[in-house]
Amino acid sequence: MTIAVATTMLFATQGISAQEDTDSAMMTKDNSEIVAQDTYNEIDTATLPEAVTAAVETDYAGASITEAYKNENDIYKLVLETEAGAEAETVYANAKGEWVEPDEI
Repeated sequence: MTIAVATTMLFATQGISAQEDTDSAMMTKDNSEIVAQDTYNEIDTATLPEAVTAAVETDYAGASITEAYKNENDIYKLVLETEAGAEAETVYANAKGEWVEPDEI
């Protein structure tokens, strides 16, 4: 009987784990799944959308964009330098120049 209980609990636990993985997937408004992606390709900072550069100028006055990356969802990863010797800051924006959190991507 102990074996039967242990086996039942094992299968129940696996079912709960599978359900948690499914529930953690990000969904859009139209219920399509967004797969989290960490693959960014480096791009020339001169090719950034005007809205993105304007957002940096407005919200990070005096900062310069030292590196820029883009993923297939048109999310831009920007490395900003605010002053000489200061630690670089990484921020994320969509093509409209709206800031996004890495966990929202």
